[in-house]
Amino acid sequence: MKCILSHTAAYVWFMRHACPELGAQARCRIDCSDAAIPCDADVHKMRWFLDLEDIPLDFLVGTRSARRQSHVVRPHLCMLQLPARSFIPIACGVDGIDLYCSCPELCFLELCQQGDILDAIFRGMALCSEYRLDSVAVSGVVHREGSDHQLTTVQRLEHYLNTAAPMPGSKLARRALPYILERSRSPKESAVAMFYGLPQRLGGMALGAMSMNPKLTVFDGRNPDGSNRTSERYPDVLVVATLPDGSKRMATFDYDSHAEHQSSWKVLMDSRRRNALATVERLTHYAIRKEDAQDYEYMVLLGDRTRKALGLRPWPQVRGLSSSEDAKLKARRLDMLRFELWERFVRSGTI
Repeated sequence: MKCILSHTAAYVWFMRHACPELGAQARCRIDCSDAAIPCDADVHKMRWFLDLEDIPLDFLVGTRSARRQSHVVRPHLCMLQLPARSFIPIACGVDGIDLYCSCPELCFLELCQQGDILDAIFRGMALCSEYRLDSVAVSGVVHREGSDHQLTTVQRLEHYLNTAAPMPGSKLARRALPYILERSRSPKESAVAMFYGLPQRLGGMALGAMSMNPKLTVFDGRNPDGSNRTSERYPDVLVVATLPDGSKRMATFDYDSHAEHQSSWKVLMDSRRRNALATVERLTHYAIRKEDAQDYEYMVLLGDRTRKALGLRPWPQVRGLSSSEDAKLKARRLDMLRFELWERFVRSGTI
């Protein structure tokens, strides 16, 4: 029996496991027309083996007659011709079942069929991130290293979109792509970047161009000959604002080790990293603790302080309105969007 794991189940599987082999040789083209859904007994075994016992499994099927739904199964009809190498084979722990999984790029398109643009951005950043979820880790998150590299990139997502025929989710995926950032190292980092970087109409504070864990060169003392010694630092989030005169100012955000690292050694190293970043010209650095992220008013205040440090105009910008009452209503609506983004992603920390 051939089965194809897809949608949310595929996404959660990717985020809970080391990166599988995703090269061209590992991917395959398979026909969805004869894909089936296992019986509930086999699904229970499969959920345990795949570490997906807390969610129902999503499966692609190629015919309406093959659809079967239960409390542990969600079927999805796929009658389109998908691009080559859209699937990867994975082990399922059940004899007689050949299990395939949607590749990360197809998985992103499938996720865009189920949520709004904020969900698409957040999950796209997760698929392009450098972390995975690990229930054994103190913080619940571990850094992908070595062969356990990031699952995909924004460029690959865009290429797949351009290659695939129009399908449900394509339009939302294209809208979300410009806002997806790569190289996040935790869900909370992604949420902070969205809160401060997305445009106002999506609930963000629109501080400037954002990047995740970029390399910055910092002053690290002097060599015996008197020359400067430098080292590299990687802040969680970097925002670059371009002023009207063409000059640039920068701000960085680090999500504090109290929430993501826990150990006293990590706390010490993060503190020293913050001090080192103070040597970078035109850069203001902020640290965000778990308690800060849970406080909406403080997160907004931190954004306003950053806006001032970057030399930007006060937030929000409400233009083209005929009366002060219209401006108040527009500002209130923008604040509601901002609060919704904070509550869904910064406060909750869901994937």
